[in-house]
Amino acid sequence: MTIGIYARVSTSQQTDNTSLDEQVKLCKEKVIELGFHKSKIKIYREEGRSGEDINTRLIFKEMRKDMANDKLSVVICTHPDRLSRSMLGKLTVCEEIKDNNVELFFTDAEFKNDINGKFYFNLLSSIAEYELDLIKKRTTRGRLSKVKNEKKIMPMRIAPFGYDKSVDGQLIVHQQEKQYVQMIYEWYVIERLTLREIGGRLYKMGVKPKRAESSNWSASSISRILTSKIYIGKYYYNRRATKKVKGAITAGGNPKKTYEFRPEEEWLEIDIPPIVDEELWNQAQQQRDKNSKNKHVGSKKYEYLLKSILKCGHCGRTYDATTYSGRKDAKTGESKKYRSYRCPNKFPRKYGPEISKCKVPTVKAEEIEGYLWDKAVEIITDPEKFIVRLQNNNDDSLKAIRDRILQFEKDLTKKKRALERVDTAYFEAEDNYDLERYKIRRDDYKKEIKAIELNVKNDQDKIDSQKLHDLTVEQMTQVIEKFKEMLSDVNGIDFKTKRDIILMLFDEIILTFGDDEELNVTSVGLFNKLYSEIDVGVSSQRQKV
Repeated sequence: MTIGIYARVSTSQQTDNTSLDEQVKLCKEKVIELGFHKSKIKIYREEGRSGEDINTRLIFKEMRKDMANDKLSVVICTHPDRLSRSMLGKLTVCEEIKDNNVELFFTDAEFKNDINGKFYFNLLSSIAEYELDLIKKRTTRGRLSKVKNEKKIMPMRIAPFGYDKSVDGQLIVHQQEKQYVQMIYEWYVIERLTLREIGGRLYKMGVKPKRAESSNWSASSISRILTSKIYIGKYYYNRRATKKVKGAITAGGNPKKTYEFRPEEEWLEIDIPPIVDEELWNQAQQQRDKNSKNKHVGSKKYEYLLKSILKCGHCGRTYDATTYSGRKDAKTGESKKYRSYRCPNKFPRKYGPEISKCKVPTVKAEEIEGYLWDKAVEIITDPEKFIVRLQNNNDDSLKAIRDRILQFEKDLTKKKRALERVDTAYFEAEDNYDLERYKIRRDDYKKEIKAIELNVKNDQDKIDSQKLHDLTVEQMTQVIEKFKEMLSDVNGIDFKTKRDIILMLFDEIILTFGDDEELNVTSVGLFNKLYSEIDVGVSSQRQKV
């Protein structure tokens, strides 16, 4: 006869005050009291495991397996809540014990396998489950209270890079790491280094990540530093809700959890000492957006230098990068392909009275790319005469965006009026077919209105954050030097480097056409601070597509 003793504690802190040892001791005394021999004991010690889910406890699963394989005749533990704090969990285990002809004993409670014993056992189970819910609520309330009233940062096992956690639960600046965080932001914003290049520099300097076992920096670690609001003094608690996946465990044997974000009004914001100023942080986010635009800038066959930053000044849409076919060769019968940029509203995918086509010409990619690239090279090869213009910035660069917002607002008014007409028809419709048809049209208009409102917000954000582009002369000089380094061989420069330089200079390039189809180009970004205006002689294409 083999006797299984099961002992469990929920947290690692409980293992320090011999709670597990005390449970084992009490169970051994119960073995003697029952007249069993001590040599036949097998101990199952479960440390740091919650009693909520019986399927996520590895030691407990081992004991259940031994019961199923007839390796145990008796199971002893101190109290029913050691088996499980869930009533369903207790009943499941007790049913397994009964099916495997195993006897169950407790040191702190009586259990008899009769109607009265089962009633008492179920009553204890209900109380244990109720206590578990109370413990959760008290713990959550206690944590929220400490965060609100004492400004404690919790729970946080390891402080973020750049900070240490004080004895009283506050985040304090780690002075040496602070310097490296500031360097990371300057490298990313001023020198436009990639995450890989930043990681290489940190490695060469001997700077180690806070959590990693090796000296190598990962892109995710650097990205967290560049995006976390902790570094501008804002720590958010209670952002995520955690839920355990019943019966599931991770590869490391821990209970598997899912996470979802709570509504922002439930977040708790705590002020902590900042490491970088908010303006530099915002510049890093803008640079991150630029870098994301730089992905997939062309197919394997064609590359487009201005993809994703070329905007239509008439309707506000981002130009598509595409090709058109020239005349067929008389000998081969094949047509040559030409790269071009085209407003997507020139040939809209939706049709109807409310869809307005954009009648702007298609622009030859080779010509507009060539012109703007020549201007970029001109800045680097003779930067001194342009730097002085930084002191005389004007607001002309935003005129095109303001004009675009006005156009968006006109379109928004039209869409809302159209929605009102469809709403009236929808609520007056009696036929099911008409009802469904109007419902589809209502949904379409709502999506279009939402998209236009988002465009207005994005453009307004550009206007509001324009001051973030203001660079000092010293910073401008650093950027120019970085340009010069990139352009050490102008003729042999590769496409990626060209693209990087264009994105440094331009946030947006806006194309508008006069009545005579003359192309006007304005821009938003650093380039506009150096040039008060752009004179462009780029031809357009009215070819059929």
